[in-house]
Amino acid sequence: MKSGLQPEFIGDIVTRAGERAGIDIRFTGHSPRRGLATSSRMKGHGQIVIAKQGGWAPHSKVLAGYLEVVDQWEDNALLGVL
Repeated sequence: MKSGLQPEFIGDIVTRAGERAGIDIRFTGHSPRRGLATSSRMKGHGQIVIAKQGGWAPHSKVLAGYLEVVDQWEDNALLGVL
């Protein structure tokens, strides 16, 4: 038996905390990781740096998808117009 917190236990903790807080969306153990990618990108970091921070492969398609969502707001031609 392994000691310490296992990934699935951390996921359970995050999910329960969201439920107790009354948040309508279901948080999972992956939510903080995605949040790390979002926050880091918003600070101007590139994909390679973010991959190192979060433990993704440098050219991860999953990470690229997260960053695409973040970038759509920064690259929006109407940013600041509406």
